[in-house]
Amino acid sequence: MSESWNEYHFVVQMPHMAPGEKLSEVEMLKMLAAHQWESIARALGQRPSQIQNEQGDRLYGSVIDVEFHLGKQHSQEILGEDAEVHVCNQVRFFAKKFVEGLFVIDHQPIRPGDLDAIKSREDLRARGGSWACMTNAFIARGGGNTRLKVFKPAGVEHLRVPELTQTPEGIREQGRVQRTGVMPVLDPELSFLPLADGAPGPVRYQIVPESDLNGAGLVYFARYEAMMNYGERLFLRDHLERPISSDFVAHLSTEHRRAYFFANASPSDEVHVFVSAGLLPPDRFEQPDPKVGYRQPLKLEFRIDLYRASDLQLMASSLVRKSLNVPGHNKAVLAEAERLLRQVAPGRATGGEPD
Repeated sequence: MSESWNEYHFVVQMPHMAPGEKLSEVEMLKMLAAHQWESIARALGQRPSQIQNEQGDRLYGSVIDVEFHLGKQHSQEILGEDAEVHVCNQVRFFAKKFVEGLFVIDHQPIRPGDLDAIKSREDLRARGGSWACMTNAFIARGGGNTRLKVFKPAGVEHLRVPELTQTPEGIREQGRVQRTGVMPVLDPELSFLPLADGAPGPVRYQIVPESDLNGAGLVYFARYEAMMNYGERLFLRDHLERPISSDFVAHLSTEHRRAYFFANASPSDEVHVFVSAGLLPPDRFEQPDPKVGYRQPLKLEFRIDLYRASDLQLMASSLVRKSLNVPGHNKAVLAEAERLLRQVAPGRATGGEPD
């Protein structure tokens, strides 16, 4: 492996999985973040637990942006139990306070030559397949979860770490989204039909310290995605003309997510989850190979915003596209998808009996 890339590998087991016998996006993001923090520590020549600022305060790698994409050959269902996941990660520093990480993801070992042309997030997008990009800030707690400050790691000025000369996209877009509220589209060629009229009230989520906080006592970034998934499920159940079943929701699989993170929260706080959604009928996208063992009657795109209830501070914003991956034998969910299509996109229903 090239010196600028770090190689990691794990086998999907039950702790990494979500209902539906598939890889959990939340657990996958945790793995990617752990790999990146290890790569950062290697660049600094010390263990992750030893990274401090000049004042001796422990520094943590706060995630300010993540983009995660699974190619057609790597749906969450395909990366199920016992699947091998190979990850190559490259990190580069910016202003000595931030780090951008690029990830290439595959189900088989990644050849070094496959990485030679990858220099940026745009290169990952052009390459296709499965990949991720993550931007970290070195932060220390300033007396609580709502007062976090960015620092340089001690000694970094004297190290020859890989550096970026231009502001990473994650930093630029995170600031722009926070100022304007406008999210960059995932795919300009896809046009989704609104799934619900009006602006429903928020889904309320009470922070659970036992599962939402990390070892530093901060709400962990991957748990933001878990809150978003919770909000999506209750939105589909409670805010549509007809409710969507839990079985339907369990067959939604993430294809592409962009998320930006702006603020943390105290363990006793509540989060307000605002959700809107659109639907993509099956005639607007390519169907999967029949060999994969499931059908895709539709895709959904969600916009989710998290607000801290105590002061209504925006915590995070995300745009995510999910496909409904349904085994042919699950006639109940296929029929439910047919009803939803007829309601939202008349004339674009799949038609016929499920296989």
